[in-house]
Amino acid sequence: MESIVDQTITVIVILILATFSLFVSVPTYGQNQSEGQQLQQTEEKPLPVLLVHGYAEDAAVWKKWEDMLRKDGIQFFTVTFKDSDDKCGSAKQHATELEKMVQNVEEESGSQKINIVGYSKGGLDARIFLDITDTKDIASLIMIGTPNAGSIVAETNNVCSPAVFDMRPGANATKAVINPNTKYYTIAGDWMPLTHGNPMIPGNDDGLVSVDSVESQQYFQRLGRSEHGHAELLSEEEYQMSKDILLGRK
Repeated sequence: MESIVDQTITVIVILILATFSLFVSVPTYGQNQSEGQQLQQTEEKPLPVLLVHGYAEDAAVWKKWEDMLRKDGIQFFTVTFKDSDDKCGSAKQHATELEKMVQNVEEESGSQKINIVGYSKGGLDARIFLDITDTKDIASLIMIGTPNAGSIVAETNNVCSPAVFDMRPGANATKAVINPNTKYYTIAGDWMPLTHGNPMIPGNDDGLVSVDSVESQQYFQRLGRSEHGHAELLSEEEYQMSKDILLGRK
């Protein structure tokens, strides 16, 4: 009799322990899965970024940004236009080359989407590219000091043509249509705001491009304004304004 009782008690204990184990394992598994998902999201790499220089410049203008991008673990690629004049090519010529460059970046990085940062006319080059290709591969375009509605300063000379023609008010390059697959952001320079900067330019400006021109389209999202002149717009301050976008936090 005692043997049967002992066996019965043993079976009951085993069943209780098995049931308890099953009960506690369910929430534990769910918690581990959640933590794993969070870890995966945290460790997800930022999208690579293509850096497009501006009028009468080359890739060397990105030197400061290159150091900061490396520090933040963001893969970057600078642009050197080879099929057209690197410093003075038209926005349409540069846009055609950008299509090839984006494909190369995707192949080299293994990413299906990338970000673009365009400085000055580089923003116009990128806008034309987004317009004529209707690509779905560009997550965001950040335009820094870009004359999106032109600059009257570009009307005073023909230096570095045909690029200079694209920066004049009313130029075709300023009329690029939105690509609905991409988010557009702006950073403008508000140089000497108390005196409204360059007296040649109506309103506030960075000495070459007005704030209103940079922020001219309603679909642009403003990341901020600095008090830097046009030539100083690739400083750490502008980088910090862009950082959340480049790291995928926005």
